[in-house]
Amino acid sequence: MVVRGASSGGQGGRRATTWLPRARRRRVPATAAITDRRRRAATLAGGGTAALLAAAAGGATWYYADRITERPGRRPVAPLPDDGVQVRDVEGDEVVLAGPAAMRPGWWGLPTANGWARIGPPAGEVVLDPSEPELADVTVGVRRPVELLVGEVGPGDTGQLDPEAIPDDPRDLGLEVVDTSVSGPLGELPAWWFPAPDVPPHSTVAVLVHGRSGSRREVVRWVPTFLAAGVSCLALSYRNAPGAPRSPDGRSHLGATEWEDVAAAVELVLTEHGARDVVLLGVSMGGACIAELLARSGLAARIRAVVLDAPVRHWGPVLRAAARQRGLPSAVVPVLLPPTMALAGARGRIDWRGLDHLDDPRRYALPTLLIHGELDAVVPVSLSDAFAAARPDVVTYHRVPGAGHVRTWNVDRPGCEAALARFLDGVLRGQRTPPLRIVRGGRARR
Repeated sequence: MVVRGASSGGQGGRRATTWLPRARRRRVPATAAITDRRRRAATLAGGGTAALLAAAAGGATWYYADRITERPGRRPVAPLPDDGVQVRDVEGDEVVLAGPAAMRPGWWGLPTANGWARIGPPAGEVVLDPSEPELADVTVGVRRPVELLVGEVGPGDTGQLDPEAIPDDPRDLGLEVVDTSVSGPLGELPAWWFPAPDVPPHSTVAVLVHGRSGSRREVVRWVPTFLAAGVSCLALSYRNAPGAPRSPDGRSHLGATEWEDVAAAVELVLTEHGARDVVLLGVSMGGACIAELLARSGLAARIRAVVLDAPVRHWGPVLRAAARQRGLPSAVVPVLLPPTMALAGARGRIDWRGLDHLDDPRRYALPTLLIHGELDAVVPVSLSDAFAAARPDVVTYHRVPGAGHVRTWNVDRPGCEAALARFLDGVLRGQRTPPLRIVRGGRARR
């Protein structure tokens, strides 16, 4: 032991301090030092990467939470190149089209700069004159029937196929239309009233509810079938739709508040139009609005039947599908979706569990016509499959091959209209209509 600064007699009253020997310095090989430096660098880099990933995840969560509840129409949808067509010729009641969508099956609207047409399924091909410079890469046109023409559509006109297939003014369909409004909780909601001819008072009336990014034009395609069955229709524009009041927070609530506008429309037809009871038709999120009304409103007792086209009955699978469509890897979706839904729910004050209408299918005791396309990439068809399987006693299921989201009428117009007519006949007669299922090839079987 080494003692430093000590006095034999304790001079100055200081205590002796004991110093331990210094440890021998360990010589580290150069390779080990390099390894240590790399380890420290890797640790710093890993921490930085983790921070970047956390920041990216947080940014993605914030972005997608905003998109989930943003007001419809906030980001105008850009025309898709695949929807484009050019009119090459008009021959009597047929039009010759060229372009990416010329061969698309089914019934579509064709708006152009000078007019509007409803065109039917492809009826054959036409060889085009290759000498025309604008047809250097196009040698074949497609003949399609024109069912309805508003204005003028002629050679050289271009346009995008319109899935709603309804002109801006439904009077152009030859229907009697009354412009009206519904007094909703947020103000006056624009609506169209379609009275069925020669129908006695106190009859069944239909209230038609569009989807989240749609408008009342979206549901008019079903009106002629209702009128033919003697059922008058009210097509409603609920909050945040074009011409309707905005939500106070400027956000969509995915049916959690929009159902109140639907309830106001039901009250209107019961009181002012003398309806005995009501059939509800909902498209996409319109189905969520109807589910909320049936779960929350005393008006559910006045609902006689329900027609659902690609309905949202649970938002989790719908949001997962939307995330995959936006290019998020499947492995990332389960990580991002819960915090995204939590943030979106906090912003919009949305109770996701309250919007889940798969948890108790027994709540649906009403006759229901369920229509869904097999290729729906927005609302998975498996949701409707599960609903139909859980309630075969009340659900009539019309499943359409080759149809995407809310495209069943476009792809299989005759089948969809026949299914609705048959369903309404059974409802009005008080009879249960046996399920109608569409198999591949377009043939129906029971």
